[in-house]
Amino acid sequence: MTKRGFLVGAIIIAVLQTGAVGAMIYNRASQISGGKEVILESGFIDPRDLFRGHYVILNLVVGQLGEHVTEVDKPFSRREIVYVELAKGEDIFWTAKKLWHDLPDNAEGAYIKGKITLIPRGSRRTYRISFPYDRYFAPKKRAKELEKFRRDRKLGVVLALGKDGSGYIKGITVDGEIIYDEPLF
Repeated sequence: MTKRGFLVGAIIIAVLQTGAVGAMIYNRASQISGGKEVILESGFIDPRDLFRGHYVILNLVVGQLGEHVTEVDKPFSRREIVYVELAKGEDIFWTAKKLWHDLPDNAEGAYIKGKITLIPRGSRRTYRISFPYDRYFAPKKRAKELEKFRRDRKLGVVLALGKDGSGYIKGITVDGEIIYDEPLF
């Protein structure tokens, strides 16, 4: 291979990689700015990761749902994809209305996509659901502040949801007041 061929190949690869990263950033920013906004109630724990730093595990209330409380289209198995249909609650928080195996064809409301991680045995099935945004990374000082809030205040996670159930964290609320607003870039 000649030097010129190598240079042209390197430039093509650099342009493709830059385009891929740019598309990811654009998709995230457009969903945060234009997605369906919902606020989910959460508890949290403040662990630390040696490589990533401090983060808060968001223990979303819609992440543990029982068949006796929430309607289910049909029983789930472990590791299945689930779509949680959300409905506006009495306060600022949205609640789970129904669990679906597939995104309904007439999906007009808000849906959040997750994965079933645990189904305890017994007469009452309670599903534990994990979501791709169940961690909020924060600087050490902010993580410590959030840890103090968990004892006596209500934490909310503001999500921007896409029509396919995907979502991004748009902000964090404490007692209904936004304390963090995710920048677009």
